[in-house]
Amino acid sequence: MKKLFSIFFLLTLSIILVGCSASNAENKKVRIGYQKNGTTLLLKANGELESRLKELGYSVEWSEFNTGSSILEALNSGAIDFANASDAPSVMALSKGMNFKYIAAENSTPQMEGILVKNNDAIQSVEQLKGKKVAYNKASISEYLLVSALATVNLTLDDVQSVILSPADANIAFENGDVDAWVIWDPYMTVSESKGNKILTTAEGIVEHRSFYYASDKFIKSNEDAVIAYVEELTKVGEAIDNDSSEAAEILEENTGITADVWITSLGRRSSVATYMDESAQADLQRLNEDLYEIKLTTDLIENLENYIWKP
Repeated sequence: MKKLFSIFFLLTLSIILVGCSASNAENKKVRIGYQKNGTTLLLKANGELESRLKELGYSVEWSEFNTGSSILEALNSGAIDFANASDAPSVMALSKGMNFKYIAAENSTPQMEGILVKNNDAIQSVEQLKGKKVAYNKASISEYLLVSALATVNLTLDDVQSVILSPADANIAFENGDVDAWVIWDPYMTVSESKGNKILTTAEGIVEHRSFYYASDKFIKSNEDAVIAYVEELTKVGEAIDNDSSEAAEILEENTGITADVWITSLGRRSSVATYMDESAQADLQRLNEDLYEIKLTTDLIENLENYIWKP
C-alpha cells in the first residue's frame, strides 16, 4: 500500500509540474513595437512569426509608434521587447543613457530621406536654404541630415529658421506654404514628390541611412530563442518584399491610406532584408556616433559601442 501511495504521489506531482510548465510557457509574451513600414507590417500581417513563437510558448502583442525616438523610449522603459527605428535616433538615445541592443540591420539606403522644396520654388540648392523656414523632426534622422547637408556648404542650423514639427504636422505646414523646406524620410518623401514637389537633395553622399532592429538586454538574456525567431522571420519577409513588393504595398495601403503605387516606388528605393549585425553595420554606427558628437547633436560620445550589439 505504501508503495502504491508513493507511485500515486509521484504521478500527481509530475502532472502538477507539467501543468505549471505549460502554464508558464503560455504566459510568456513577446511585445513588439513597430512603425508602419513594409517589413514590420508584412511580418505582422502574415502571421508566420506569431505561429513560430507560439510553438516556442510565446504569445505576441503588437504596439504601433509614429517616431523612432518614441519607440526607443518604450523599449528602454521595458514597455516593449522589440523595436525598429533608423540609426540616428538610436545613437542619440544611447548617448542619453538609454540601454538596448542592436540585433539586426538593413542595408544603407540614403536615397530614402531628403530635403523637399516646392517645384516652382526659387530654392535650387542647399546653400539657398539660408534664412529660410525649414521643418524637421527633432532628434531624428531629419535633423542629422539637415545639419550635415548645411555643413557641406559651410552653413549651420543657426543659418536657417528651424521649425520643429512631427512628420504629419510638417506635411501640412509644407503643403500650406508655412515653411520653405521639409526634411523628411520615406514614405512621406515619395508621397510629397508624387504631388509635384521637388527633392532638393537626398541623403546620398551626405549621410548613411540604415534601419535597425533592437531588443532589450533583459529580454535577450532570457529569451534568445525568441530573438533568433524574430530576426529570421524578418529576413524572410524582407526577401519576399525585395522579390515582389506588391503584397506589402497593398497591406501598407490598407494600413496607411497611402496608395500602393507610392509604396511600390518607396520600397523600390531600398532593400528590405534585415540580417544579423555585421562589421559593415557596426562601422556605420561608429561613424554616426562620431558625427553626431562632432556636430553637437549628442553631448556624449558612446564608448565601446560594440557592447550594445548582439550577435547569436
